Amino acid sequence: MKKITNITLNKSTIPSTASFVKYKVFGEPEAVFNFYIKDSSSPNKFYNFKTATFTNTFTSENTLTNVVLGSGAFQGTVKLPASSSGNEYRFFAIAKSHFDSQVNDKTLLLRTDLTQEAGVTVKFTTSTDQGDSNFEGVGVFASANQATGSANTSSNTSIELSSVTLVDTGTGDNIALGYKFDFNVDTNVFNELNADLQPVDSDFFTKQEKTTSGTGSSITDMVLTNVNNLVVGMSLVSIASSSVTTSGSLGVLTFPTITAIDTNTNTVTLSSAHSWANSKTVVFRAYGSELIRQSTDGVFEFNNFKVVPKDAGGTITGAPGTVVVAGDISNSTAVTVDNVAGVSKGSKLVGPGIATVTSDTINANLVAAIPTTGTGSATLTMTGNQTLEDNTVLEVFGSTTFAQVEGRLVIKTFPSLDTDVFFDIDRALILATTS
Repeated sequence: MKKITNITLNKSTIPSTASFVKYKVFGEPEAVFNFYIKDSSSPNKFYNFKTATFTNTFTSENTLTNVVLGSGAFQGTVKLPASSSGNEYRFFAIAKSHFDSQVNDKTLLLRTDLTQEAGVTVKFTTSTDQGDSNFEGVGVFASANQATGSANTSSNTSIELSSVTLVDTGTGDNIALGYKFDFNVDTNVFNELNADLQPVDSDFFTKQEKTTSGTGSSITDMVLTNVNNLVVGMSLVSIASSSVTTSGSLGVLTFPTITAIDTNTNTVTLSSAHSWANSKTVVFRAYGSELIRQSTDGVFEFNNFKVVPKDAGGTITGAPGTVVVAGDISNSTAVTVDNVAGVSKGSKLVGPGIATVTSDTINANLVAAIPTTGTGSATLTMTGNQTLEDNTVLEVFGSTTFAQVEGRLVIKTFPSLDTDVFFDIDRALILATTS
């Protein structure tokens, strides 16, 4: 009996796009076999070698019949169609026993499989644990900040982020105060965030939502319905109808983390004890590119990211906002201005005639308090007495109504599932405060 020994493919996986695949069938000279290909759809479809398409019917065109091996391998190329949901393909060689051919003593069938990865989408947006209503641009998945590719495939796809703008619009009688940030008080040229507030790798995260299976009372072992895509080191950020114990302050907030995972029992061990009810949603975050890779299989780079304050018109990058003095001020800490939008406690005012230092060397031009409600003119409380003329224009440093996130998200390898990537803006910007 002449043997059919092997089927090889030049690829073990293909992307979700249409692809050409080369195959070879090996065996002894003059071995005879039939060859066909089917996919995993229901009902199965078979490859038509004449039309290079898959069909639900099986005719003579869906098989290569009585192929005779020569001295080498029998080879060919097939075109596999695009599939956004992925697919599996099986390549079959059936030895013809009446032509004195076999695979081995027990079977006439030889098979090899190929996987087509699903199409996945990566989206980028911003995230905050502060009041969402004060961050107009947070959580918006703009179409320009998305990319689609094949799961688990190398890509080097870039998403240029230039349209992620954060805006505090204010609600009701509340003033649109905007955001405050640390800045260099000795620099009056640009309204810039300190370098240590600019985005770093650990400011980016992906998240997984899971459901509790059973209850827990002040324990560290949490049983879930599944632990898919959870990895050691991920942060527990919320438990529905319960609370999560955190440490630190907003911007440098530390969450409890996963310290161990039992895939047999769907149990995660937490770094601190918590309580929860049954069937409650819990949210875990993977901070930083390494944990993101472990969780999603996606390889990401965060290049040239920065947060840039903008002026009150939202158009001039790096320019400070301004306020206009409303009425003459004579040796007083009370300074009335036409509008306090974009001003926070701790903001620094710079301009003609403003006193910068008091007799005891304390900064005199820092805002100590502002009104909490109202529109139009408002009276600021300064840290030192000021004498200013009506209509004096003062620049504002350390706070802004508008901010823009810029940078490049590079997808080196697409993840194995649809993935939302978030930038945690709390690391850079805090809602402006009044007192």
